[in-house]
Amino acid sequence: MNDSSNSNKTDLKILIDNKKNNRRTKIKLIFLIIVTSLILSFLLVYFALNWQQSYTKLAYCNAFYFSGFILFFIGWMILMANKNIMAPLTYGLKSFFLMFSTKKPKLDYYNYLKEREKHLFPKYIMLTPFFASIPNFIIAVILHVNLA
Repeated sequence: MNDSSNSNKTDLKILIDNKKNNRRTKIKLIFLIIVTSLILSFLLVYFALNWQQSYTKLAYCNAFYFSGFILFFIGWMILMANKNIMAPLTYGLKSFFLMFSTKKPKLDYYNYLKEREKHLFPKYIMLTPFFASIPNFIIAVILHVNLA
């Protein structure tokens, strides 16, 4: 009786430790994604400023709009990939080009969609570019209002 209660306690401790480690790794991953998005945001602003070869208020405004739109559309593309919006196009093109080599696709369309559902991006990866674009748009709008 005593051995089984001790093993249950150790199993419970292992389970709690695994949950804590999973939470810590998830928090670290989210922090890494946010930092990466911010670095990407600043690199896009820097690229836009150098591309314009100007450092006026209007150039900064354009650079922050550029960075915001690029990050927003990265998030949009990840969202489209998760929702399988482009799956008919990709499956159709793949089967069309396989037709020229007289091969058939390995999976039919239904199984292709079911297979793609196994490889979705996590929600936090999908939402991070959207949230990273918000400060860029806010800064761009503030600069845009101050230009007038």
